Amino acid sequence: MLKHLSRFCKMVLSIFLVLILVVPVSATPRSHTLSPESYVYNRAGAEFFMATPAPAPYRFSRSVTAQDIGVDSLINLMEIEYHDGRFFITNGASLVVTDSDFNAITILEGIDVDGQWENFTPLNGIFITRQGEIYVAEPGAGRVLHFDSDLNLVRVLGRPEGLTLSEDVPYQPIKVAVDHHGRIYVISNNVFEGIVEINADGTFNRYFGVVEISFSTAERFWRALQTPAQRVRSRLTLPVNFTNLTVDRTGFVFATISDAGTDVGVKKLNARGENILRRPEDEHFDHFVGDLNFNTFGIGVPFGPSTISIVQVTDFGVYYAFDSNRNRVFAYDQDGHMLFAFGGTGTREGTTDTVTGMTMTENRLVFADRGNRSIEVFERTVYGNLVLSAAERQFNNDYMGAAHYWQQVLNLNPFFQYAYVGVGIALFRQGYFEEAMEFFRHGQDVAFFSMAYQQVRADNMYENFNTIMTVIVMLLAAYILYKIARKIWTVKKQKGAIA
Repeated sequence: MLKHLSRFCKMVLSIFLVLILVVPVSATPRSHTLSPESYVYNRAGAEFFMATPAPAPYRFSRSVTAQDIGVDSLINLMEIEYHDGRFFITNGASLVVTDSDFNAITILEGIDVDGQWENFTPLNGIFITRQGEIYVAEPGAGRVLHFDSDLNLVRVLGRPEGLTLSEDVPYQPIKVAVDHHGRIYVISNNVFEGIVEINADGTFNRYFGVVEISFSTAERFWRALQTPAQRVRSRLTLPVNFTNLTVDRTGFVFATISDAGTDVGVKKLNARGENILRRPEDEHFDHFVGDLNFNTFGIGVPFGPSTISIVQVTDFGVYYAFDSNRNRVFAYDQDGHMLFAFGGTGTREGTTDTVTGMTMTENRLVFADRGNRSIEVFERTVYGNLVLSAAERQFNNDYMGAAHYWQQVLNLNPFFQYAYVGVGIALFRQGYFEEAMEFFRHGQDVAFFSMAYQQVRADNMYENFNTIMTVIVMLLAAYILYKIARKIWTVKKQKGAIA
């Protein structure tokens, strides 16, 4: 009896421990001692990458509430953009403009069209050109609004002519971006052919960056067994749609994809609509942008791969990708090397809930957090400044300047493998190949290590060329003399035998 009771107690204790581990803990109150987690991915073996803790690149600064701005509520907060000292925020059916400290300057709730006032329906995406012109997507009204830098209405861009969308299906632009040629790129609900590209004069041009449908091996097998009628019905399978986009200073379109688990997450599209986003030259680096390792099951916690929903790009090629699955920001340089990741989900200080917009200022990262009904502001740390300064100089081919900052990064985070690679690149370009090999070894970069090794081997060959050639000539001469002597000896032996 006691034996059975002991087993029962052990079973109850085990269930209790499991519940403690899987049931989510309620969010802790906001305090000034908490900060978001931060990490980088380092190579740990030939085919495995491990998340390694790192100093925080950004530190929580403040939460901006509706009362701080001077509006009734931020419950319908959608998008936020920053330009020339002003924040532009779409909050429900209003466009809110504030100064850099979030003091309201203008709250626009409608426009005058042909002498008639029209109140906004809920607004969504915003894009601001380098000249300060403002484009706002209004999906409910099926239009994009174009304002000048003083918020004077320039034009209303409605449903473009030539759009291959049934008249029964509403045109609902949700995100918008504009390149330096004035071409307008629109992501619209119900449009699965790609991004809608509109000419500068407002006429439809084409569908841009179409996402191709791909089938798994199992799906292709079952399609081979289908009847013609079944194949016709299977054509209703729709391609993955884009969710957000922006344009960098050179006119390339960066766009996020709605499919969680894609091996891309973010696309950099050239004028032909082709993805030219670089990734590290590593045969084992199959997946990038987002978490490389993740749990596939969980109760009350996020699981599965990252879902990239927002992208922003700096003038020096570093792009920030926001993962709405775990509310984390991932930053990458122009070659696809991860610089840092940080963030988390919750209501405590330094975390976010439901982020619908993200923008950057000179030294801040700002989130439109509809879940917390606030705007969350993060200030860049010394560590973040050093990492981005190194990436900027590397982008501008100033490798020695980059190495100076990478070395300072290593002083703060000696476990950052890519910082070793950055120093190694500078040494490699200066001709210090053996020293570069050591840094590439610490950085676990096989490609660069091989390049440096080849240079070291070539230099050794060049420096010892005379010695090597002398030895070769001497060995060849010795071999020839040996053959001659052996032949003479053989002839003499034969003559002696005849005599």
